[in-house]
Amino acid sequence: MTFKVGDHVVYPSQGAGVVAERTSRAVLGETHDYLKVVFVKGDMEVLVPLRKGVDVGLRHTVGKEEVDRLMRSVEQADLTLPAQWPPRYRAEQDILARGSAYDLARLIGVLAKRDVEKGLAATEREILDNARSMLGSELAVVLDVSLEEADAMLASAMAAHGV
Repeated sequence: MTFKVGDHVVYPSQGAGVVAERTSRAVLGETHDYLKVVFVKGDMEVLVPLRKGVDVGLRHTVGKEEVDRLMRSVEQADLTLPAQWPPRYRAEQDILARGSAYDLARLIGVLAKRDVEKGLAATEREILDNARSMLGSELAVVLDVSLEEADAMLASAMAAHGV
């Protein structure tokens, strides 16, 4: 995957940001290329090794044209998760680790719906919050809006179908 300065990217462990620069650094006598990514969440910067970018899950954000489809994924809440807690927790953690926008949207919808129907344990509420934060940061970058505006969009999509 090729990344260039100005690209909107997602680093699953941190959220979405913009590639600010490509740089080289000498580490233990070897020169390596890095992408400097500036994240919208927390005004943080990270140097991502270019050769490891795909391995750590770095990907381009969705396009603006996909935002409506993403919101429908939240509303439809059509993700099947295991009924038993330990495998469900692992599945939810895998979704967070992968950071796929569509999987996050579907996870948000399912957990929000479960919260309305049965309530969520603190652990799953934290997963829901993390998923909303990750997807919200991606929406903020893609639409060039604040994190608060992106979260309001997610809340609206969740509320549209009583989720």
